[in-house]
Amino acid sequence: MHIKLLSGLLLAGAIGLALHVHAEPAHTEPAHAARAACPGEAPTPTVTLTTRGGARYGTMQYAGGGALGPKEIALTFDDGPDPKTTERVLDILDRHCIKATFFMVGWYAKARPDLVREVAARGHTIGTHSWLHPNNLRHLPLKDAKREIARGFAAVEEALAAAPPEDQARLAPFFRFPGLNDSAPLMKWLAARNIATVSCEFGADDWLRISAAEVKRRALANIDQVGRGILILHDTKPHTADMLPDLIVALKKRGYRFVQLVPESDGRTLAANAPDPLLGNPHAVQ
Repeated sequence: MHIKLLSGLLLAGAIGLALHVHAEPAHTEPAHAARAACPGEAPTPTVTLTTRGGARYGTMQYAGGGALGPKEIALTFDDGPDPKTTERVLDILDRHCIKATFFMVGWYAKARPDLVREVAARGHTIGTHSWLHPNNLRHLPLKDAKREIARGFAAVEEALAAAPPEDQARLAPFFRFPGLNDSAPLMKWLAARNIATVSCEFGADDWLRISAAEVKRRALANIDQVGRGILILHDTKPHTADMLPDLIVALKKRGYRFVQLVPESDGRTLAANAPDPLLGNPHAVQ
């Protein structure tokens, strides 16, 4: 599954940018930016990820990178924000009182800063996923790959600049490599800046042209095989939004619990105080 997921994520990123790279930025705020309340339900429990020294998470790639307990599932969404589907995903998560993590592409964040602020306002964690989602950062010169990562952080931080401080703090020192194609030099560079690398335990193949029912089936099969962990989905895919309510209900019926990934309490400060920081850097690459 590992190789299939990696190759699929590469293809998904390339297709997504080809489809949306000419989209015009919108300048209106979403109509419903209020934080959702969940009467009678406890908030989504959080799982704290240590970011000091560039920790790595997700046992699909990193042995010892498991952070979740038995039957715990962390929903994560890549490649947005997307004007067609991100708000649908947010509304579904609100209805089920679940907080997730969104790994955003910088160009899309710059195009739709209102959606970045909406994700934060609804209480979700935000990580970054590079500036333009190149198919494989390993294939770029190291300085260009670093620039890709830096621009992604800068774009999301800029989008949140007008948000309340508590929403600005939703941007975590988390990075997910496009296609999960990490490299030793880039991880060393991220580690020096106290940025955690977040991979996964499983995916759902939602980058493929398969039905919503098939995305759900594959997600459940992969989750049941491992029993806990971080799930990669894409908030750019309509069939992902279509199947998401049923997936949530099915997982709850099987005894799974949803958790939200968050950085350690001083994680943002550690990242901001690092040499040549990627968070809180007034001279970040634009």
